[in-house]
Amino acid sequence: MIKKLLFTCCLFASVTVSAQSSTAAIQDNNTIESFKVRPNPASNFVNIILPKYSNELNIEVYDVLGKRIHKGKITKLESQLQVSSWKSGVYLVRISDSKTTLTKRLVIQ
Repeated sequence: MIKKLLFTCCLFASVTVSAQSSTAAIQDNNTIESFKVRPNPASNFVNIILPKYSNELNIEVYDVLGKRIHKGKITKLESQLQVSSWKSGVYLVRISDSKTTLTKRLVIQ
């Protein structure tokens, strides 16, 4: 079942995406299709999983107040972030390329 979702945050532009299950997706062959954040909630580390190889992607993580707490690049299908030093709470994980930005919620326990 495909649902249309509207993601909005005070620091991010609104982006309409289609989603099936818990995976966000954008339909375009030259952009990011989806990504997963596992485990969620997390306490020590989190895996960022891409379904297929894409060009180098940007990753940014923001707290709920909009402060960027992590910035980096993703160059492989599965990348790991150490989150054990992060405070408990809700974070936004933003993956982007030159055309598309996808955002997922992450809970740190």
